[in-house]
Amino acid sequence: MKKVLVVNNEKNKDDLGWIRYIKSAIYSIEEVEFIIIHHSEVHANAIEKIKPDYIYLTGRANQDWTYEEALNDYATTIKMLQNTDIPTLGVCAGLQLIALAHNSSFGKMIEVGEDEEDIRETGFSKIEIKKDSYLFKGLENPFYCYQAHREEVKSVPERFNLLASSEMCKIQAIGHQDKKIYGVQFHPERYNENYLGGKKILKNFLNL
Repeated sequence: MKKVLVVNNEKNKDDLGWIRYIKSAIYSIEEVEFIIIHHSEVHANAIEKIKPDYIYLTGRANQDWTYEEALNDYATTIKMLQNTDIPTLGVCAGLQLIALAHNSSFGKMIEVGEDEEDIRETGFSKIEIKKDSYLFKGLENPFYCYQAHREEVKSVPERFNLLASSEMCKIQAIGHQDKKIYGVQFHPERYNENYLGGKKILKNFLNL
């Protein structure tokens, strides 16, 4: 049975955020063994002990964050992402951590005034595939996936390719040129019967 390590990127350890969606989405594809740890528990010895077949980095459902917070509070996860050879999928905040690990950055998609409400990309949006990838095998172009974000990655990280974009957010998906490391800004775990793109992406990831 495949062993999937889910790294919970919520700020607080007892906040499960997107976990229930991730487990439900993957269980509907195949039965796997889930190991869930908080990002504060990520270090080389922990990964070596768990020996996962796949790593899934979650988004953050309940708090926005800043570039400085990510660098400071997620340093061990960033270090792990610089060194791992395990097939990895980073979602939303997980994508942004992959970017930080490979000399890129993130910030608000659209800057607003101090008294203005932040602009977000939400709900199912159209995403255009920019480069063929196994992660997108079987998908139509464009496809639709669920969005829930304020930030975006500002440049394609070193040794990664841009895989997909949306109208609001250029860097919707990236893939490492040599390793099986992918990051997506959208949430593939939030698919439904009308929008099944996320399910196909998760299935492809589990077949890497």
